[in-house]
Amino acid sequence: MISSVSVTVGKKTHKLKCSTLAMAYLEEARGENFDVILNQLVVGSQGVKVIIAAWAAFLNDGKGVPIEEAAAVLDDLGGYAAAAPYLAQALNKAFPMLHLKTDDDGEDGDDEGNEVPPVD
Repeated sequence: MISSVSVTVGKKTHKLKCSTLAMAYLEEARGENFDVILNQLVVGSQGVKVIIAAWAAFLNDGKGVPIEEAAAVLDDLGGYAAAAPYLAQALNKAFPMLHLKTDDDGEDGDDEGNEVPPVD
């Protein structure tokens, strides 16, 4: 089972999950296979559009939200760069072999996710 990552923004907690359905939504939105999109996310080669699309697909516990809602969550977190550790955690849950760096210094920890935004 793929676990979710909790993302608390103000008083609201969002669940971010790289579910199979979320991957399919992301392929549909981007018009590319998920392996290509995953590489773009890991390398950071496609800019903010791929980040917003991933968040839109992964939010709502992997059921997805409209792109505008995802962008608003990213803005509330402090931008797409501040949101990167959460995305890395979600990808690590779905693909543990990736070992993406998170704010936990690469440690996976428990399934509770990161509850404090990574910026001051």
